[in-house]
Amino acid sequence: MNKKKDKNMMELEDTLMPIDVNDLQVENKNKELEECMEKTILSENLYKRALADYQNLEKRMREERIEWIRSGNKVLMLSLLPILDTLQMANKHVDNQGLKLSIQQFLDVLKDEGAIRMQVEGKDFDPHIMECVDTVEGDDGKVIEEVRLGFMLHDKVLRPSNVKVGKKIIS
Repeated sequence: MNKKKDKNMMELEDTLMPIDVNDLQVENKNKELEECMEKTILSENLYKRALADYQNLEKRMREERIEWIRSGNKVLMLSLLPILDTLQMANKHVDNQGLKLSIQQFLDVLKDEGAIRMQVEGKDFDPHIMECVDTVEGDDGKVIEEVRLGFMLHDKVLRPSNVKVGKKIIS
């Protein structure tokens, strides 16, 4: 039996691999390296997200600042347009070159600030950019006369045109 036991022990010893301390240290270092790589990737992703959030914030702030300026200009222009209306009414009754020049300069300043006069006479009536104040005899649905100037500001209606629209009169 002793021989059998010795034989079994010898087989068991042969199957066991000797454990080297250096192999354990290398394995631990590899695990540490993998953990460091994972932390680096995580940190890099967090950095990229933070950078993207910051860039989006800068863009949004820039756009809001532009919109505030436009909004301020819009309010100012809307308060000045009745003055232009008064000058144009005076121009209908008085033939004065100085008044005509003033009106043209007024329109030029509005244009420089982004307010563009809508050209509506002779065109089909569009309720999105015009307000009908009267219907008169003429081509059905066509703008016959512009009563009050309309303006666009940065592709949006600043003030709609007041117009007289044609309507066929059936006898």
